[in-house]
Amino acid sequence: MNVYEAIAARRTIRDFEHREIDGKTLVRILSAGMQAPSHDHLREWHFVLIADARLRCDLARPLLVERTHGELEEMLDGWGMTDERQRAMYLDGIPKQVRMLVGAGALIIPCFRQDGPLLGEKRSLHELNAFAAIWAALENILVASASEGIFGVTKIISSTEERDRIRAMLGVPEDYEVPCFVALGYPAEGASWIEQLSVDVSERIHTNRWEDPSDSSV
Repeated sequence: MNVYEAIAARRTIRDFEHREIDGKTLVRILSAGMQAPSHDHLREWHFVLIADARLRCDLARPLLVERTHGELEEMLDGWGMTDERQRAMYLDGIPKQVRMLVGAGALIIPCFRQDGPLLGEKRSLHELNAFAAIWAALENILVASASEGIFGVTKIISSTEERDRIRAMLGVPEDYEVPCFVALGYPAEGASWIEQLSVDVSERIHTNRWEDPSDSSV
């Protein structure tokens, strides 16, 4: 599979087979992540693999909130979410958050070195360079996984309290941030996949100025 095929094959999957990812394959996938460019050329990234089943449950426990379908619909209404494709993703994904983390073939906590508070008042985008760089690494990981027939999903760490709890549980140093969970695995039979909006890139390319590409006068 070439790189374009792997990018096209990448899917967000939350339903996994009960099958581990072997160590060599996982190292190969994470090595692809480590090939991403970093803002300071130092690639100060680490990956904590959560192999212990009880630890996975403890990490995922705060996400164990029972909601009816109607309650989920009301929550999305409160967020002002109107696109049906987007709503379908949340309606499918939110109830599966605990199961996908506990049942993934590999559960990974990426960590990146961060000078100063990430969520403090920012003076410039430059201060978010380390955060941006780890996401380049994570996209490499997801594309490399797809080339192996492995798919997955990221779950953002949604609060400083959750971040601090995870960091304490895993012994992550204070000068490292934990942006998300990464759950990877082989898709279960019938695994659901909510297709994202398909965009013709030619409609998003602007030359010299932001103009409507469909305007023939440009």
